Amino acid sequence: MRSRILLALALLLVLSSCSSQLGRDIPECGGGVTNSVVMQIQSVPGIFYVPCVSALQAGWDFNHVEPRSGLATFTIDSDRIGEPFVTIRTTATCDVSGAEPATSDERPMELYKDVVLDFQVRIVVVPEGPTEATLAAARSIVVDSFGVRLRDRSVNVGVDATESPTRDRIRAAHADGAHVIIISIRDAEEGTVALLLAGDSEEREDGTIRQALDEIEEHVDKPSYRGSWFYVFEGGCTEYRFDAAGAGAETVAADVQRSLGFIDAEAIKQTARDAGYDIP
Repeated sequence: MRSRILLALALLLVLSSCSSQLGRDIPECGGGVTNSVVMQIQSVPGIFYVPCVSALQAGWDFNHVEPRSGLATFTIDSDRIGEPFVTIRTTATCDVSGAEPATSDERPMELYKDVVLDFQVRIVVVPEGPTEATLAAARSIVVDSFGVRLRDRSVNVGVDATESPTRDRIRAAHADGAHVIIISIRDAEEGTVALLLAGDSEEREDGTIRQALDEIEEHVDKPSYRGSWFYVFEGGCTEYRFDAAGAGAETVAADVQRSLGFIDAEAIKQTARDAGYDIP
């Protein structure tokens, strides 16, 4: 306990000469020592690294470090994807049994991910027959849907024109969780389509493709990125816990990777040793 108190005192001596460029008491990557860095080191004794912030994206807001015995956390809010959209938790160990190994951007740490991405609206167009007319109408829908977004989601439109019976193709696409647009020979002649929403049991009345897309949009949620990343290192583990939904969820992984990093905790402790304190 005495060494931890001395560590805090030694590090606090340099706070006045090490101000954060990001403002407030943020654990800034590559910046000066701050209370937030000290609190994380004290909360989880023996950790070799401390999570830090290198940049805040537009619309992001840092929330202060909350220290507890064996746990240090801070969160980041976004005006677009959640308040908070990511929680950073540092502990002595993490349970990564449900996560998959991933390529780590923070060597020598190991990285594991357990995330669910939900960015796209999947639509399968099923032309009846198919005949030349229904197949042409299906291809036209694919072209017209290029670049369309529904509730900030990109639209992925495919055509099932295999030789299987039309009903079987509809059932297969629906069972796979896609919205299904059906084009009969009459639809091809009149410029209409039938719609079977994902998770629904009955086809909607025939309408235009624009009406079908509007109907689909009413039944989809915002894009989301949820789950956890685990950075495992000597003496501890840091979890990034995501709950991001809305415009920006598709890029949140890359944005967070650019915005967060780690400070060498041993270097911080060495500052105290160099000041003459007996720090383990």
